[in-house]
Amino acid sequence: MSMAVGYKPYTGAINTNSARYKRAKAMYDEGHPNGEATKSAAEVKVEKDLQNLKMLKQMLGQKYDDLDLKFKNPLEADEETFIRNYMGLFDEDGDFVNPYGVAGMDITGKDPSEFHKIIDVSETARQDMFDETMRHFIQEKGVANGDTTKRTEVFTRYQLSVKKSDRLSGTWTLGQYERMYTKAFYEAVREANPNWQLGQPFDTSIVRNITREDVENRIVKGDSEFSLKPRASLDIKA
Repeated sequence: MSMAVGYKPYTGAINTNSARYKRAKAMYDEGHPNGEATKSAAEVKVEKDLQNLKMLKQMLGQKYDDLDLKFKNPLEADEETFIRNYMGLFDEDGDFVNPYGVAGMDITGKDPSEFHKIIDVSETARQDMFDETMRHFIQEKGVANGDTTKRTEVFTRYQLSVKKSDRLSGTWTLGQYERMYTKAFYEAVREANPNWQLGQPFDTSIVRNITREDVENRIVKGDSEFSLKPRASLDIKA
């Protein structure tokens, strides 16, 4: 399981002309229309209950104008504190930074066709993904387990190694390699034991004897996805 780095408030000098500040200020203004803090669900409920109580006391002819309740948000902060917190969400270009400390991965408002593209991915990143995919396949007997996989760490290492503009398409492409590695492992185990099912033990040497080059030599690259040519040993002869 990957560990997120978390967000930290921006602590540098505030430049009101910077892209980072403008994104943060826009977020603050959206949440504080007319300079006022937006009301939480709890505040709205309290105010509604108070209004109902006032109406009831008025109907009963009782005094009600002394009823009041000030709702104090314990996390209330001044504008600069809010903005510094928001600025911590963005990089110097005003791009959102994800929980793993990587900018350029926000797909909000983007059509998948914009980044579902195949681009070159370094051999280092491909080997990193191959090794993790093999480790996880063997450990979990072919079952994808979100609690034990380290794939996010692989993706994060790759993302931080390339320029921001390549991160989305590169991550997509690396994910296609991951899919082909897994498919190759599955096919090899099933070839050795046609009755094998995911989650069942198998001879791990079957997978360990497969190299990244073995798999990549079988990959057929499309514009946005990969497919895998059959293994030579699986060819059906007439």
